Amino acid sequence: MEEITAVHDADYIQQLKDTAENKAPTVVADFDDPDGFTYMTGTSFDDALKASGAALALVDAVVKASNKRATGGEVPAGYSIARPPGHHATANQPMGFCLLNNVAIAARYAQQHHGLQKVMILDWDVHHGNGTNDLFYDDDTVLMVDMHEDGVWPGSGQLQETGTGRGQGYTINIPMPIGSGDAAARLAFDKIIQPAAIRFQPNIILISAGYDAHWRDPLEKLNFYSSTYHFLTKRVKQLANKLCGGRLVMLMEGGYSLQGLSESVSESFLALLGEPSHHQPDTEVIEPMEAAWSQIAVIRKLHGLEQGTR
Repeated sequence: MEEITAVHDADYIQQLKDTAENKAPTVVADFDDPDGFTYMTGTSFDDALKASGAALALVDAVVKASNKRATGGEVPAGYSIARPPGHHATANQPMGFCLLNNVAIAARYAQQHHGLQKVMILDWDVHHGNGTNDLFYDDDTVLMVDMHEDGVWPGSGQLQETGTGRGQGYTINIPMPIGSGDAAARLAFDKIIQPAAIRFQPNIILISAGYDAHWRDPLEKLNFYSSTYHFLTKRVKQLANKLCGGRLVMLMEGGYSLQGLSESVSESFLALLGEPSHHQPDTEVIEPMEAAWSQIAVIRKLHGLEQGTR
C-alpha cells in the first residue's frame, strides 16, 4: 500500500475501502455531472487496486527489459487495459469515474523504486487530467503534457496553467479548439510534445491513453480518427526509444464509443508492434486549423519551445 500512499492520502484510501465494504453501491462524486456519476460497488476498491497494481507491474517489466537491452532487440512497451481509469483522481478525492490516479502512482513508483528520476507523462484524453496536473504542479521531476479539448469538463487545463515553484514550466497544457482532429493532433505533437520531450530528456514515458477524442465518442467534440492514435503511439514509442531506453508504459483512461475505443486501442497496439495502421479515415472532418495553429504558436512561445530554451 506504500506505493499508493506515495500519491494519495492514507485517510482517503481508508475511506474508499470503508465505502466499498459498508456503503456500496453508492455515488461518491460528480453528483451534478451530466455525463454520469462516479460510483462505487462492493468490488470497486479492489478493482482500483488491481488497476494501479497493473501499472506498477508494467513499470517493473519495462524497466527489466530495458536493463537487458544491451543484448540486442527493441524494448517492448507496456499497455494496461484496466478500469477504473485514474487521471481525474486527486490526492484525496474521487472524480470523473476515477478512484486512484494510476499514472501518478506509476510515476512515483518509477522514481522511488527504480531510480528513474525524470518522468514524462503525456495525457491525450479529451478531458484534462486535473488530478495528475495537481499532483505534480510544483514538481520539476515530472513533465506533465496534457492535450485535451478546450473549455470542457472539468474546466481546468488552461494554457496559462504551467506549474508553480520548482515546477514552473513543467506543466504544459494544450487545449485544442473544438472540432480539432488528426491534422491538429499531428501539429501539436510535432510542435509541442516532441520538442518538450527532447528538452526534458525523460528516463521513462507514461501515457494516460484516453480515446474519447475520437470523432465517434458521444461526450465531447474533438474529431480524432482511429488512425490518429496509431500516429500518436508510433511517435511516442520512437521518442521512448531515442530518449529513455525504450521505457514506455500506456494506461487506458476514457473512451465511450465501443467502436471508436476498440479500433483506437487496436491502432495503438499495431503501432507498438511496428505494424501499419489498419483503419483509414472514415468520415470527413473540417478542422479549425487557423485556430489550432494560433493556439499552438502561443503555447510554443509560452514554454520557450521556439528556441528550445525555458
